Amino acid sequence: MTTLTMPVYNRSSEFETIVGVMGIDVTTGEMSTETPYQKIGPIGYSFAINPNGYIVFHPKLRAQEGWLVEPPNLDLLEVEYENEAKKQVRKNMIDGKQGNERLETYIVSESGRYVVNTNRTYHYTRVSNTTFSLGVVLPDYVQNYPTITGIPVNQTIQDLLSKSNSSDSAVLVAPWKYCTLPQRIGEKEMEVVVGNEADVVIGNKTNMTENYTSEVDDLWQQTPLQDMINPTAKCRDSLVQHFLWDVTTTQGMDTVWKGVPEEKRNLTEAMFLGTNGGLTRVFPASAQDVFADMTDPRTADYYSRAMDMDVSVYSAPYRTGSNWSADPNATITVVRKVVLSAAKAQNYAAAVVGVKIKPNKFEELMTSVSVAYCSDRGDSHSCYLLDDGAFVIHTNQDSGKEVGRFFGEVEPGVMNKLINQSVYERVQVYDFQAICVKKEQIPSAGSRSFYIPSISLFEALTLKWWTTGLAWAYANFNLYSSLFTSFSASAHSSSAAAEETKNEPCVKLLTQYHFGDDADHSSDITCNNCTRRFHSVRVKQSNLLLLVIENKDCDICEPVVTQKPMAADPNMCEDHPRYRRRPKDCYEKDKSNKLRCTSGGESVHVSMLLLIFHLALVVLIFNKSD
Repeated sequence: MTTLTMPVYNRSSEFETIVGVMGIDVTTGEMSTETPYQKIGPIGYSFAINPNGYIVFHPKLRAQEGWLVEPPNLDLLEVEYENEAKKQVRKNMIDGKQGNERLETYIVSESGRYVVNTNRTYHYTRVSNTTFSLGVVLPDYVQNYPTITGIPVNQTIQDLLSKSNSSDSAVLVAPWKYCTLPQRIGEKEMEVVVGNEADVVIGNKTNMTENYTSEVDDLWQQTPLQDMINPTAKCRDSLVQHFLWDVTTTQGMDTVWKGVPEEKRNLTEAMFLGTNGGLTRVFPASAQDVFADMTDPRTADYYSRAMDMDVSVYSAPYRTGSNWSADPNATITVVRKVVLSAAKAQNYAAAVVGVKIKPNKFEELMTSVSVAYCSDRGDSHSCYLLDDGAFVIHTNQDSGKEVGRFFGEVEPGVMNKLINQSVYERVQVYDFQAICVKKEQIPSAGSRSFYIPSISLFEALTLKWWTTGLAWAYANFNLYSSLFTSFSASAHSSSAAAEETKNEPCVKLLTQYHFGDDADHSSDITCNNCTRRFHSVRVKQSNLLLLVIENKDCDICEPVVTQKPMAADPNMCEDHPRYRRRPKDCYEKDKSNKLRCTSGGESVHVSMLLLIFHLALVVLIFNKSD
């Protein structure tokens, strides 16, 4: 929530005076809906900051998640990776400048487990008649975008619905505000199968006449497709046109997927496609439930990772130490972006295609890459396929329980060696919106007397003591205690049953890894006179690293390398000083438009006068008491 305010003046007298302030509250969601995603794509975004560099709105602001009572005062460099180039962009925005900068930066994935070093272009300008500065961030692959017009809305959607009966695939629609409904849709005959609030599923049609229930009616109104064909709806035409363009250009995907040889299709659980316009196609339709949380390309982890990498991106279901025994037959997701070569949209990344592959496909891959070492089920060598974040994609170990785990927890000695030899590089950033679990003792109330901290009577009678900051602290403490105390004390129980846990905001240190400069590396790892040999090599056109480790019964001497967020307490004022700008405008003016308020330096002088006045008052009181 952001509050926009402006002063209200009384101009009836000789001097203008402020009589009040009027304002309006605007949610971050409402501001983000104005972002022209049809031009910047789902990976581009907009944000705004105030003269202190604090965020007005930003897609990384997590206040809407519910556990924060108030939105935090977060700086732009506290939600994005900090570097010198971005510091300069922030300073230019605070100073109200207009410009654009293409810079290299780390982008953390939506899941927080991956990071990629890529380019972003920051466009920024000051918002007129406000103290805000607006920024728009674009990846390189949307610098050009297609302008789409003239696609008939009703006909295209009706064709989509009619073909859904005979289609083997399902269509899901992103939960975006394509249109705004000014009034309730009247009862009429409709043909659709409606999903939940997060997505829309088009499968076999269901006739709903005037007898349909109000619950179904409510769901129908949440359907973006219904909104698009509603004549009373106010639609974002360019976004709707982009969606319809995606529908027409991908309608042949059923034929492509059906043309995949059966022996290869049997290795997959599902094939899918997601587009910048918010369309997702899934084949077969029976697998659509797997994609329930993947319909929004702005937040789907697979989508941003594919867009920011020029290779096929493999990922496995994430596992931590608490669920190592998860299903070893879980599918592996492989995705890759689709880039257009049309003249009007050169190098425009328009979609992501993907497939969910069964584990036995990876056994074939590892065997074909290194038959001598990886086909013996791990007797002589342990083989691992790691992704760019050092998570295990596949292994030749029988249990398969390492799939999805961070490799530093599996082989800490080898992982440390890979980091030291620049096979992987470590990136660390602070998360200022983290949640920490705090244990508290449940108090039992008892009566409490008025509390006075013990002080020396001799010191209390001296003027020197009363003019110190400590004396004022004691006085303020007692005043606050007398006015606001609950007059109860807490008697804490020592039993475990008297404890409760709650979530509270905190700061955590996040650690991610990405590929370093060494793509082909061999080395030894020694522990207690026991040496093992290992070799790593990148798999071309992918985000995979093949790692072969000699099996020996050696001790583990290296500490576990973890990727888990760790609680932190950074000293931001000393370690990360920020550039701020003091306000220059005054609110109070006379009829000749001359300023009548004081500057920042004069304000400090006034504060000193107030302090001297308080000290003089204390001296006067003591003199009278004598």
